[in-house]
Amino acid sequence: MTDTRHRSHSARTINLEGAARASIAGGVPLAVLIGTGHADWAAFALFAGFTAIFGAREAYRHRVVTVSVAGALLTLCMLCGVAISITGAPLWVEAIGLAVVLTVAVCTLTVLQTVPAQPIFPVFAFVVCALAPVRTADLPTIVAVIVAAVAFAWLVALSGTIPRRFWHARAPHVFRPFAPEADRRMSTLRKRALWETVALNVVGALVAGAVAESIPGLGHPYWAVVAVIAALPAMRQRHTLQRAMHRVLGTLGGTVIAVGVLLLHPTAWWVVLIAVVGQFGAEIFAARNYAVCLLFLTPLALAVSWLSLPEAPEALALDRVAQTVLGVAVSVVLLVVGRVVERRRGRALGATSAIRTV
Repeated sequence: MTDTRHRSHSARTINLEGAARASIAGGVPLAVLIGTGHADWAAFALFAGFTAIFGAREAYRHRVVTVSVAGALLTLCMLCGVAISITGAPLWVEAIGLAVVLTVAVCTLTVLQTVPAQPIFPVFAFVVCALAPVRTADLPTIVAVIVAAVAFAWLVALSGTIPRRFWHARAPHVFRPFAPEADRRMSTLRKRALWETVALNVVGALVAGAVAESIPGLGHPYWAVVAVIAALPAMRQRHTLQRAMHRVLGTLGGTVIAVGVLLLHPTAWWVVLIAVVGQFGAEIFAARNYAVCLLFLTPLALAVSWLSLPEAPEALALDRVAQTVLGVAVSVVLLVVGRVVERRRGRALGATSAIRTV
C-alpha cells in the first residue's frame, strides 16, 4: 500500500501528459513547415501550438470549452497582428491594438479561470505577428497555416480523453487528478478588480513598449512588453516580486544556452528538436519553478525567432536580456506603486492578497 501511494504521488505531480501534448502540438506543425520549405513561418506554428497548454488540469467536458476559446483567441490575435503587418499601420495603431488585445485576453482568461492566467501568449502572438514581414500574396496560406495549426493543437489537447477512458482504471497512478471545476460567471466582467487588472497590464505594456522603442541600438521591443505582462499578477493572484526575479534569472540562463546553441548554426531540423525539448521542459517546470521553466522556454523562443529571421546570436541575446530587464523593471515599479495604493485605501489591488516584495 505504501508503494502504491508513493507511485501515485510521484507520477501525478509531474505534468508528463501536459508536457507531451505541448511538445506534439508545437513540434509537429513546425516540422511540417520546415519539411515543405516554409521555415520563415515557424512563429505562426509556435503560437498556434500554445493552444494545447490551456486547461491542462481540467476535466475534458470543461477543457473542450477552454481550449476552444483559447484557440479562437490566439487565432484572432495572430490575424490582427498579421493585418497590422500587411497594412504597415503606424506604431500608434499597434499600441491601440495591443491595448484591445490585452483587455480582451485578460477578461476572457479571467472568466474562464484557466491556467495559464496571464495574457502572455495572446499578447506575444499579436506583437510578433505585427512585426513579421508578411506579403499580401502570402495571406491565404498564412491564414491556412494558423487555422490548421490551431485545429491540430485543439485535437492534441483533447486527445487525452482516449487513454484515460481505457487505462485510467488499470493504472490510475499514471494520470494526474483533475482540478476542481471552476466557477465561471460572466458577472466577473462587472467586478472592479478585473478592470484594475486590465489597467495594470495595459499601462505596463504601453510604458514598456514606448521606452523600449525609444532606446537606440536595441531591437525586438516586444520582448519588453512580454516581460512586463509575464511578471504582473493575474486577478486574485499575489502581487509578488519573486516572479519578476525568476523572469530575469531564467532569461539570463536561457539566453546563455540559446547563444551557445545558435553559434553552432543549427539546421532547421535541430531547431525543431530544440522546440520540442523546450516545450516539454517548460511545461514540466511551469508550476514548479518559473526560472527553470525559462531555461527551456528562452532557447525555444530565440531559436524559432532566429529561424524565422536569422541574425547574429550575440545581438539577439543582447536584445533579449536588455528588453527583459526593462520589462521587469516596469512591472516592479507598478507593483510598488500598487502597494502604496493598497495601503492608502485598505483594499487589495485587483482583489489580490497583500503585495510581497521580498
